[in-house]
Order: sequence, then C-alpha cells, then structure tokens
Amino acid sequence: MCKIISGSSSVKTEAEPKLTRSEQKKQDVLRAAIQEFRMFGFAGASMDRIAELAGASKRTVYNHFVSKEQLFELATTELWRSSKSAASVAFDPSKSAEQQLLTICRQCLAVYEQEDFIELARVVMAEYIRSSEKAQAAMQRMASQEGGLELWLAQAQQHGVLLVPDIQLAVTQFWGMFKAFAFWPRVFNMTTETKVDETVLLSSIRMFISFYRTK
Repeated sequence: MCKIISGSSSVKTEAEPKLTRSEQKKQDVLRAAIQEFRMFGFAGASMDRIAELAGASKRTVYNHFVSKEQLFELATTELWRSSKSAASVAFDPSKSAEQQLLTICRQCLAVYEQEDFIELARVVMAEYIRSSEKAQAAMQRMASQEGGLELWLAQAQQHGVLLVPDIQLAVTQFWGMFKAFAFWPRVFNMTTETKVDETVLLSSIRMFISFYRTK
C-alpha cells in the first residue's frame, strides 16, 4: 500500500502491484479525504466535497468507507505510518550508533519538512485534543505497528552496543528530545526556520547514547 502524505501525491517506497479499478478508486477517495481534512479540519470536512475531489459518486465513497470517522482514522494511520517508516532502519554493526541515529533523525526530518504532513498533523492534534477516545485509539494503533526506532534499539541491544531495559521508555525519551526541536515548533508555528540545527540533534543523540551505552 502506498504511503499517502498529501492530497496530491503518494510516496512509494517500493514497487507495488497494479491496483484494480476498485482499489484505485479507494486510494483516490482516501487522498481526497486527506486533502479535505487539511483544508477544513475534521468537523468542517464534507463527504460531498471528498466525493467531488476523488471524482467519485457519494455512493462509491460510502461503498468503500462507512463514515467520515473511518476516513479520518485511516488518514491519521497513514500520517503516523509515514513517520514510523522513516524511522525503520536496521541496525548496522559496521557503523557507529551515533551516525545511525543521526540518519534516522534526518529521514524523519525529511518527512516533517513537508508542509502537507505538518498541516495534517495540526488537524489530527486538534481533533485528539477534542476527543480523548480518538487519541487513545490512535496511540494503540501506532503501538501495534511494526518497525520504527523500537526495532533499531532491539537490534542494537542484541549486538551488545546498547543496554536498554525498557525499549518503549527509551523510544519515548528519544522522540521527546527530537520532536522538541524538530516537530512541535513547526506544528505550533513557533519557528520560521525550515532546517533544524544538526548540532542540536547530535547533542541529544550523544546524551541518549551515553545513558544507554553498555558499560
């Protein structure tokens, strides 16, 4: 399945089988929904406009998606999947842990620097603030996705490079530091800078490695 970030394009990470006409139309509807959510938020989004953007009848939209809520759930799943995919790097014992974590940060930055991603993230955050149930459900879905930094840390530990008693805690700590500089300032329009200073990222990475490095 393609990774959908904006309403006008999809990012393909590998060769994909040709979609059937029905599957393609479903993808078109989901792309249109993401564009609609970006423009009008969840509450203001219209299934009629989604159908129009997708070049489909309203009946076709409902044949694929039973409600606006389901479309929003899938749109947010695609949002977080694209972010987690960027962090899914296999541990390489021939490279330093510092360099590998910097690579992960750079790949995530490439996602965060896309304005479409940030715009949709703002819509999602606003809806999660309004509905704690949606936020909790989203957290559970994200936790069930494979890959991400969890995979890298588990492999780093297997190779004896890091000692991480609680991988989920370490993941939360790492992204807390990273997003404080790279994600949240953009989501809340707290910065006009388009690039994050890598020396800041490196200091966080070194702090993290220093704490978890095997003694």
